[in-house]
Amino acid sequence: MWRHDARPRRVSPVNGEASKPRAARAVAVNELRDDWSCTQIGPLEVGVTAGEQAPAVARAAVERWLSGRVSARLFDDVRLLVSELVTNSVRHADLTSDATIRVSVAMSDSVLRLEVENPGEGAIAAVPPDWEYGGGFGLYLVAILAERWGSTNDGNTCVWAELAVSAA
Repeated sequence: MWRHDARPRRVSPVNGEASKPRAARAVAVNELRDDWSCTQIGPLEVGVTAGEQAPAVARAAVERWLSGRVSARLFDDVRLLVSELVTNSVRHADLTSDATIRVSVAMSDSVLRLEVENPGEGAIAAVPPDWEYGGGFGLYLVAILAERWGSTNDGNTCVWAELAVSAA
């Protein structure tokens, strides 16, 4: 079953060349965690380099993994939350161009858990959305769409969300 106290695994940077800017890339690390039974789908874990393409790269990896496994509504909700949380990491975590943002998705029969972790140490706080000028919608959407959500900060910042699973 779910271990809510489990600490996220660290994902190595995709590329060690920190001196030159590069496009975001993803490297999947599909491994079965020790707290998953063999009847559950193994989790997806992907490291995405920080940059303006990071949300699209992360979203594409999650789309491939989720396709056909969940309802259309859950699929769309997870795509949206991946985009929002990775965008928050890129915009607000003050990351270097060689930083890795870790995205993981795990699913049981009833719950899908999404985690987005970055090496930033900023505080996570939902702010009211600014309907006039924009901004503030990322965590607002997480709060609306997730059954539960939260964040941890232990030198890295991880925002997680749990959504109810419905059949594909």
